[in-house]
Amino acid sequence: MPANMRKSLRKPNRKRYTGFTLLELLVVIAIIGILAGLMYPAATGVMRKAESTRASNTAYNLKAAISSYFTEYRKYPVKGDREETEELRSDNELMDVLLGSDKEAESGGLNPRRIAFYSGKQGKRGEGGKYKSGISMSEDGGGELWDPWFDYYYLRLDLDYNNRVEKPEWDNKTESQYIPESILIWSSGKSGDEEDTSDNITTW
Repeated sequence: MPANMRKSLRKPNRKRYTGFTLLELLVVIAIIGILAGLMYPAATGVMRKAESTRASNTAYNLKAAISSYFTEYRKYPVKGDREETEELRSDNELMDVLLGSDKEAESGGLNPRRIAFYSGKQGKRGEGGKYKSGISMSEDGGGELWDPWFDYYYLRLDLDYNNRVEKPEWDNKTESQYIPESILIWSSGKSGDEEDTSDNITTW
């Protein structure tokens, strides 16, 4: 066969395109959307669990700090006469004492030896002067302790020293009015409502 005929019989060279078609792109996008929809609830659940664990650990650390204070001074870090059922908060009034602030080391202060009974990480700043998951420090060495939901922790202490504390009204786990502990600490959780007991964090 003549060379010119063989050349004419060859298939013409065609450029091969390797890009995605519109249909293929739509299929990929749809798959990504489905996977994202399946992953979101799981990721959200993991984050909520981590926040609850962090809040629980902080509450127990605060309880240990108050116990250490009691061992050192043979009293609880509160001022004035208070009812045992009064709910205290982890604000400046309590945390200035446990952090060993300058003013609490002065005459009449509740921590004259300036012992730092509580230590923890710095909280993350939020809106309205609130913080989350840590301490907001003040210039004199005091501060406030915040839970992961931009709120203080709640406390009840055995202020009449009878080795029991009246439980909060929202706690209906048992019929007993009292809990055989000296320090109760809790957070109202993500809901911010103590009455919504489904997400409360407690130390008892």
